[in-house]
Amino acid sequence: MNLKRLLILGLTLILAGCGHGYEGEYREQVGSSVEVLNAFAQIAGEQTVVIGRDFIDSEGIRTQYKDIFVRESGSQKYLVLQKPDDSEEAWKIADADTLIRGGELVSITLKRIKK
Repeated sequence: MNLKRLLILGLTLILAGCGHGYEGEYREQVGSSVEVLNAFAQIAGEQTVVIGRDFIDSEGIRTQYKDIFVRESGSQKYLVLQKPDDSEEAWKIADADTLIRGGELVSITLKRIKK
């Protein structure tokens, strides 16, 4: 019985230490397919964003999430940010170091610069 409890405790600790795999520091770039909007986006410049296990830091402001996890939908993967009220925001995963927020008019690309 004690061995079973020890195994359950060990598994719980291992799972608690697991993240979503996209933790790190990212450089954010805003872009648009519309020339005028793209010009404004270039003026805004780049910003650094830190993604943690259950939070995002941007310009010194930390936003806490209930959970951050990866969801697969067909052949596409998304990094899902679940808020305390259970609402969700999904960012498209382009590759292991690139996330894309937004739609066709204006999009924000986040490139990982540090793990």
